Amino acid sequence: MSVLGVSRSVNGLKWTYKNTDDRLALAISQRFDLPDIVSRILSSRISSIDEAHTFLYPTLKNNLPNPFSLKDMEKAARRMAQAIIKNEPIGLMGDYDVDGATSTALLKMFLESLGVIVFAYIPDREDGYGPSAKKMHEYHEKGCSVVATLDCGMTAFDPIQEGTDLGLDVIVLDHHDADEKRYPNAYAIVNPKRLDEDPDHPCHFMAAVGVVFLFTVALNTVLRELGFYKDKSEPNLIKYLDLVAFGTVCDVVKLKGVNRLFVKAGLKQMQTQNNLGIKALATLVKLSEPASAYHLGYVFGPRINACGRVGKSDIGMKLLSSSEIVTATRLAEELEALNLTRREIETSVLLEAIEQVESKPIDTPFLVVEGEKWHQGVVGIVAGRLKDKYNLPVFALSIEEDEIKGSSRSVQGVDLGTLVMNAIQLGILSRGGGHPMAAGFSLKKENLPAFKAYLKEVIKEDMLSNDGTMLEIDAVIDAKSATVDLMDNISLLAPFGESNPEPIFVLKEMLVTRTTILKNGHIACTLSSKSGKYINAIAFRSVDTDLGAKLLSKEKLYLHVAGTLKKDSWRGNTKVQMQILDIAMVE
Repeated sequence: MSVLGVSRSVNGLKWTYKNTDDRLALAISQRFDLPDIVSRILSSRISSIDEAHTFLYPTLKNNLPNPFSLKDMEKAARRMAQAIIKNEPIGLMGDYDVDGATSTALLKMFLESLGVIVFAYIPDREDGYGPSAKKMHEYHEKGCSVVATLDCGMTAFDPIQEGTDLGLDVIVLDHHDADEKRYPNAYAIVNPKRLDEDPDHPCHFMAAVGVVFLFTVALNTVLRELGFYKDKSEPNLIKYLDLVAFGTVCDVVKLKGVNRLFVKAGLKQMQTQNNLGIKALATLVKLSEPASAYHLGYVFGPRINACGRVGKSDIGMKLLSSSEIVTATRLAEELEALNLTRREIETSVLLEAIEQVESKPIDTPFLVVEGEKWHQGVVGIVAGRLKDKYNLPVFALSIEEDEIKGSSRSVQGVDLGTLVMNAIQLGILSRGGGHPMAAGFSLKKENLPAFKAYLKEVIKEDMLSNDGTMLEIDAVIDAKSATVDLMDNISLLAPFGESNPEPIFVLKEMLVTRTTILKNGHIACTLSSKSGKYINAIAFRSVDTDLGAKLLSKEKLYLHVAGTLKKDSWRGNTKVQMQILDIAMVE
């Protein structure tokens, strides 16, 4: 059923109500004494009343999975514990995104708190994704007998074999899809995506940093059992949950079950400002409120990612594991400069990519864009921007001298992780990996025609979700109902993210007044109801869009306005503000 009769909004979308369960909503409202609107929204995100309590009030004590339920976890923990007890140095190799940086920083700080000498390595993007044989030799020469790969390693067959041949015990702590034919020849592989793990395992959708946190829990348990803490106090693992929340949000994994627990507990831990790197980032961006999942994903995250895209990839990891505020402040400032550079490069590549797409008819249910030596650090972002704009899977390729390196982003219905792994097995791609919604890969130039043919073969029109033609609405309210009390109740459903999006509300019959164009193409305005109630609103990056044109129009027309609601505090006065996503004419 359409919302308020909107079959085609200004953005060309049909507004539909999100599926809710009336009986479940009533049961939630009665059991937990929640307002009807909150109960109805929650009923669209869970399947039973038993889930409601865990969703609303998750605790580490009751909801943290047993780390040893993951295959190879005990084997991995006992081997690393042996190295710690023998006072041997340990080598770490992480990925260059936020998940990799938080994973590496977490394990590095935990081990160093035990007095272990740690060598931590994050490859620059030009060096390629994952472990390197060169580093295996370097760690061997430095006296390591144990090396852990974090957020990588699941398909690093050659480098891990090199390490194994050197006599290193390589422990893989990863969450990426496994190759269907073989695993790397590692000492232990801890990965909830192993093919022999139960797909219903509570850890199945974890980010790598969640896997690493569970590994520290297991390692701590083994060390306690072996008497390591007989003469010393145990480290407090709770203090690392801020990093777990950070990596979990930024890797866009489903915020359900244990992931939701990690983020909720991690955001609470973040308020202690125990991690000096996160504290420096908050100071840098002048954050004046407790950090939310939004801040992690859209404010802090891009700055950590910037170093992996256009600078030295290990800056983010060094920032997040910094023990001195002066050093953390300096590294945060370096990341800010790199992020500005990244934005400039991204804008240039994005404009070139859009010109490619719109220069010819779109005749496939996916897009491939390519450029000579496009910066490898921004092709993933460009793919994401194009995916959002055209609602199609996108493959962005940087053509280098000797090979092509690509990044892809998907829509519901097309599993990129499986697609890339199958292409590797067919010999079309040289290497790669990822998740259903995002993947990276590389291929030889001569294989590009075969890759495009492969995409045509496996991606069909009927696979694509039609979500891109619809906007799902949680509730229609009038301006008088958009209160701080409503937002306090809605906050019970936070943190928001993948699979638990912020509720979308429609304010009906609003008049747009007092519009202002802000920097970066944002439009600020006031929405006034017929009853005289008004609410401030903002539409991000909308100046050059149909939505922006309608907001800036001099016509005095009443509109239905769809968007998310947020609390906005200024000089001690808290009001509700709307972030506009779409608008529709009042029939």
